Amino acid sequence: MRGVVVGELQAVEWVERIALRDVQAIAPDHVYAEVANSLRGYLRSRWIEAEAAAERISAVLDLPLTTFPSRLLARQALGLTQAHGVSAYDGLYLALALGFGARLITADRRLAAAAGDAAVLLPPV
Repeated sequence: MRGVVVGELQAVEWVERIALRDVQAIAPDHVYAEVANSLRGYLRSRWIEAEAAAERISAVLDLPLTTFPSRLLARQALGLTQAHGVSAYDGLYLALALGFGARLITADRRLAAAAGDAAVLLPPV
């Protein structure tokens, strides 16, 4: 699972814990589109090659993530975007974490601030 994230040890450890089912990972269903979009950015900036991007998306798809339909989170996410100044996409993660009383693992400072004590802020990957 080390191929999912590279460089930041804390992020690697969280991914490994998810892969080992040490922790239950939940995410809005758009998580896969966000990962693909991030990989697209890495490809465009030439930080990674196409083969590495394909390996990383496959590794993410293989993680035991429980996903929730965005349509079930959208109302709460909209309110959270207004209250905390986060994007609608991030509002979905925030709604899910707050709704389940779960930890929100993120490298995004604004999102971590919105999640308060529920957040685990990772250094940027």
